[in-house]
Amino acid sequence: MPHAAENRSLDRALTVLNVLSVHGASSLRDLHAHTHLPKSTIRRLLGTLIRHKIVRRSLNDQLYRANMNLPAFNSRFAHAEGLLADHAVDEMTALTRAVGWSCDLHLFERTRSRIIESTRPLSPYFQFERHIDLEVSVFASAGGLAVLSTWNDAAVVRLAEELADNPNFGLARSGLTKRELLAALARVRAQGYAVRADGYRSDIPLANKLHGIARPILHGDAAIGALVMLWPRGAFTPQEFALKYLSRLNDATAAISSSLAAVR
Repeated sequence: MPHAAENRSLDRALTVLNVLSVHGASSLRDLHAHTHLPKSTIRRLLGTLIRHKIVRRSLNDQLYRANMNLPAFNSRFAHAEGLLADHAVDEMTALTRAVGWSCDLHLFERTRSRIIESTRPLSPYFQFERHIDLEVSVFASAGGLAVLSTWNDAAVVRLAEELADNPNFGLARSGLTKRELLAALARVRAQGYAVRADGYRSDIPLANKLHGIARPILHGDAAIGALVMLWPRGAFTPQEFALKYLSRLNDATAAISSSLAAVR
């Protein structure tokens, strides 16, 4: 009987993971609707899956997400997303509680930068809700430019040429030429942080009322994402904000990178 009970629990846990692999971010109600399992059972299974870092619950929207996908629904970014979020969330939370301003966590997916976590709900300052999984241009977003600043110029130019005809993620969306992009990245390297490209405008109007500064997060020698601190335009210029808070952002990204360095 114990063996049968263990098998049933394993089967149910795999059912929950399967739903998350197929449907993506889900609430408890969503999981109940898709699995037909009792909510108390799902809560217990989620507790076990979260403890083992197979599933996480996002700060921003409180939805459950898989840190790994079942083979039939494999995503090459699923493991990287879970790994980065797990190692970053404590540092993000501590940073926002220390300074008040929120931060977004970006996962670099080569042709785009995707927001996978945010501390906006923890900030005492109102900042409109950012939807997790929003994809932004690597040439225009502060997070994308922070990562690209770790690349050599030839690699950046190759990526710009590869995406030349992409209306959403190509260089034209940022309002920059290749020469201007390389000059912008040189400034990022010199000043130690990235800001959004001046010519970029988000499809979300309220997003254009925010400033951000970003630092890359490293896993070994490669930048896999970035941490972006946010504040309303008009409160500080990026230079003023950096003078006050860049050292704290540096400390947070260094701690996340150091934590990731221990992962093989």
